[in-house]
Amino acid sequence: SGATLYLSGNVLITLQDIDLIHNGTITVAVNGRFSFTGSVNSNISGSQQPAFNEMEIAKTGTNKLLLQRPIDVNGKIVFTSGLIDLNNNNINLGNTAFLETENENSRVIGSNGGQLIFTTTLNAPASANPANLGAIITSSQNLGTVSISRGHKSQINGYGNGNSVLRYYDINPTNNTGLNATLRLQYLDAELNALTENSLVFWKSSNTTSW
Repeated sequence: SGATLYLSGNVLITLQDIDLIHNGTITVAVNGRFSFTGSVNSNISGSQQPAFNEMEIAKTGTNKLLLQRPIDVNGKIVFTSGLIDLNNNNINLGNTAFLETENENSRVIGSNGGQLIFTTTLNAPASANPANLGAIITSSQNLGTVSISRGHKSQINGYGNGNSVLRYYDINPTNNTGLNATLRLQYLDAELNALTENSLVFWKSSNTTSW
């Protein structure tokens, strides 16, 4: 408790089948990376919120890294193998971090809630995919500062029933009138949530309550 781990330079720390209990401070000078590997589930917990520069999930099969608390990532999250379970916690990507090589077999899940959160400025974006979150935005207008949150909990529709694919987005631009934007949403087959793909319909909300 209260200790500082200082990474100087391009340092790789591999935690194989080890939990990270973060009660102190991680300071990364340049490009340090934490790689979570192994053949069993691991946890990130502790009293202090960790701030990673680079973070890699490299678990075998469908083994997971479970978040027991929110975390910050300043550089990128690299998906090699295995899953990151939000477990009703958020990953704050700030305004610089991004997802790299997320795929069907190595991805973020979060059936209990939690979100990936990224903030950026979008002025007349052309097929912009901020942080590689899979929300692709095109507009001739200036949206200003935009908060994009991606979750993986099944949603219900405005009638209080139904279920969705295991991915949704909350997109909140500063300039929120007259945007005339085109939005494309990506999802993985593993997120279909037992739904037939050709029967999917699109739901949207201006207040995140009435869909």
